[in-house]
Amino acid sequence: MFILKCEIKIGSYTFYSVKEVKVKRSLHSFVDTATITIPASAVLRYTGKLPTKSVVNSADQFAEGNKVEIWLGYDDVLNLEFEGFVRRINAATPCIIECEGYSWQLQQKGILDSNKAITLKKLLTKITAGTDILLSNEIPDLNLNQAYFSGMTGTDILDWLKKNLYLNVYFEGKLLYAGFDHLKNPKAGKYVRGRKAGDALTYEEVKDDAGYQIGYTVIKDDELKFRKASDAHVLVKAIYIDKKNKPYTAEAGDKNGAETTIHISHFEDMNALKKAAENKLKTLKYDGYEGKLVAFLQPYVFPGCKAAISDTKFPVRNGTYRIESTEVTFGASGGRRLTEIGLKI
Repeated sequence: MFILKCEIKIGSYTFYSVKEVKVKRSLHSFVDTATITIPASAVLRYTGKLPTKSVVNSADQFAEGNKVEIWLGYDDVLNLEFEGFVRRINAATPCIIECEGYSWQLQQKGILDSNKAITLKKLLTKITAGTDILLSNEIPDLNLNQAYFSGMTGTDILDWLKKNLYLNVYFEGKLLYAGFDHLKNPKAGKYVRGRKAGDALTYEEVKDDAGYQIGYTVIKDDELKFRKASDAHVLVKAIYIDKKNKPYTAEAGDKNGAETTIHISHFEDMNALKKAAENKLKTLKYDGYEGKLVAFLQPYVFPGCKAAISDTKFPVRNGTYRIESTEVTFGASGGRRLTEIGLKI
């Protein structure tokens, strides 16, 4: 029999019991979120030569900006589900601690910057300076034109990159990625028993695909629907108009398909324009699943990982798929992972 366990680190405190935990992460959002629900009062135990304990108000022990780690799992196998910061403390009964990933550091930082021309990586280096955020070495060499920012926060600029350049922008822990693809080799935090709150985390590459067998290891899959790329006839046009009002167009998809047009005003590189069109097309036309499945906390997965799905009723659907998002719940009623399945790899 498996026993649910947790290890929660907030600031200098570590505790092993909570009323409830919820975690949301997605490839389609750069804001990871979590809520930790604990009793309004708690017993602090101090270890040492003369162990003592005292009853305290839970909300008074934490502050906005405290670093947070959430480790969940079964028995002694715990996995890092979330890392970030305390965003807000609701001093109610019970006490609810709202947390946000490393995007929280960018919300605290105002940006005033004007660049006639700048690369994507240099722009991201500017907005993450002075934070704990690391930039992925897979960020493409993309030249941006007329990148002017006034009265914006770092998260405003990330949102601008998503909406205006059609880039994928998301965090994997403290690692920030922005580009037309996704991180090739996801990495997970490595659990070390007894690690102090101030000790650095280490990470290791996720080498194995998560195995899901429809009807057996999956609790619920009725929201999962299979899609075929051949069923969608779509043509995506990415258009850039230069200073002389000359248009440049890149296309991806079916020549006679339903047209979707995206206008990009900040880079004129034809290769980048083509990738922007292809990136948009991937959201409209692909072989894979659409929807979510419910499983236990194992297998451990997070957005960007791969899921090996087998279906005895429909063997044609067997294959490896990218995980788009996860929602984790943990509490007295058990642990569940709601996993969104996407593109077939």
